[in-house]
Amino acid sequence: MDMRLFEKSPHVAPLLVRLYDSQRLNGLAKDGSPLARAELTRAVVDLLKTDLGPRERELISDVLISLMRQAEQDLRQAIAERLAVLDMVPLRVVLHIANDDIEIASPVLRLSAVLSDLDLLYIIKSKGPEYWRAIAARTNLSVGVMDVLADTHEAGTLEALAANDKIKLSPHALDVAAQEAETSESLARPLLMRADIPETVARRLYAHVGAELKAYIRDYFGIHDESVMSAIDDIAFEFSGQEATAASAPKKKRVEFMPSEAALQAAAALAQSGNLSMKKMMETLQRGQFASFIAMFSCFTGMSAERIHEMLSACDGRALAVTCRANGMTKSDLSRIYMMTQRLRSIERIVDQKDLLNTLAVYDRVQIDEARKMLGMDR
Repeated sequence: MDMRLFEKSPHVAPLLVRLYDSQRLNGLAKDGSPLARAELTRAVVDLLKTDLGPRERELISDVLISLMRQAEQDLRQAIAERLAVLDMVPLRVVLHIANDDIEIASPVLRLSAVLSDLDLLYIIKSKGPEYWRAIAARTNLSVGVMDVLADTHEAGTLEALAANDKIKLSPHALDVAAQEAETSESLARPLLMRADIPETVARRLYAHVGAELKAYIRDYFGIHDESVMSAIDDIAFEFSGQEATAASAPKKKRVEFMPSEAALQAAAALAQSGNLSMKKMMETLQRGQFASFIAMFSCFTGMSAERIHEMLSACDGRALAVTCRANGMTKSDLSRIYMMTQRLRSIERIVDQKDLLNTLAVYDRVQIDEARKMLGMDR
């Protein structure tokens, strides 16, 4: 190489000589020792950190690509890992690495900021699933790239997208993943753990996961106890928002969110053990387990589950306000219960602020003794 090309950058020539000496280069490339790999990797990084002009950068790219072609796999991998986190690496070098074996390409596919969306799309179209999965793990993915990855319908790629908590799934990617997850528990589980998953999707997926969980318990643990199966049916029903299975549903039509006998017995057992608390009830309600909450609230207040269900389903929250006041619950407890049980009153998720304020006003006006008399608790 003609070193006169670097006369205007005298600090580059020594670094290049250090790197490009053919005898040293070949020796290091074939030397499997960690010290040799570290020395050559440092030389590459030092060179790339130098301020280079466009012509110099092109020549350096030629040198580095030549080096990568000569190097053994473990050395190429070491260099790729170091270059993946640098943003001054020439694009030609990064693309060369990205098209190498997946063990070498993976770091730059996952981490390199040098790769543009067009570069990533080209790699997706020209490479296979292992490359898609690495790209799906990037902390910054555009909607376009994400949707193309989802359209592969490749299980491992969709699982990598679902497990990537650094990104927000696009509507299209989420829809594709949710459809595939209905027949894949390994995909459904990471989807269910995402913070950005809509409630409707979560409930639909939980129904499938719950069914597989039930089969797993029955087949692999040999548990056939009807109470255990009924409990799992109840949970699957609550999280799916669908009718309970024929095995656990009562003969007459089941009212939505009404607790089963098993749920009522579970709540009673919880109360008898001294573990039925407001905190426990609020956690259950927050998870969307309305039937379980009604069963617990029934035990907590001594009122029938039917009466609790009717009270929570009414837009007029006066009865709920009186019940909370009579049982020593706080105004904050009342507010949270009213807002989180909105689904019992309407399919709309927006709480009517006027109804809420009227409910809280009733709580403020009524005294505990008066509330207890209204509910017949002092008889």
